[in-house]
Amino acid sequence: MLIHALTEMQFYPSTRWQTPPAFHAAIKSAPTSFRQGAILQFEDADHLPLGKMSHAALKQAVAVALKDGFHNPWPYTWVQVSKTDPETATVWTLVGTKLIAVLHTPVNTGVLHSTPDGSWPVYERVPVTTMKGAFPAPLTPYQQRLYRAAKSAGFALKGTNIDHWHGALVQWRPYDDPGIKWVSYFDRGRALHYFPRAVTGN
Repeated sequence: MLIHALTEMQFYPSTRWQTPPAFHAAIKSAPTSFRQGAILQFEDADHLPLGKMSHAALKQAVAVALKDGFHNPWPYTWVQVSKTDPETATVWTLVGTKLIAVLHTPVNTGVLHSTPDGSWPVYERVPVTTMKGAFPAPLTPYQQRLYRAAKSAGFALKGTNIDHWHGALVQWRPYDDPGIKWVSYFDRGRALHYFPRAVTGN
């Protein structure tokens, strides 16, 4: 009942839509993510608290919205990211009953391609924000030799912030970047966003 109603209101993909093969594969491999995404999108559109409603309250809100003829005010959108070289992102938007590719661009999926694979619902969108945290900077071969030599010699190496990350030795470096544009958060602090870089797509 819940998914049927969300489908009728175009928050959840319909089998009547014409979609690319990659979309079929994504929804088959991660149906929970698409369901969660539909619920979050509905809650946002209906001005409800995101992810905080009981199942019973959510079902009631969806039933009322469907009865009132409520529909997704935004075109259904799906982003396909390829981490093969060169890395790219393709944005697909529902036009009528067909998902159409409206943007294809080079991207950077993070240091050591560490952005996780899978399908993720976007839970927050902001036009501009400050992003803070720490990123893994790979050590050069020379730095790796120095680090291993120091460890072998028994040095404690406190405060170096060196760790293993995705099969590489890295040093965690803080960042505080204001003015990050068009941010779509999908996994805790991870997000699709615009940020000018010297190199993209690899």
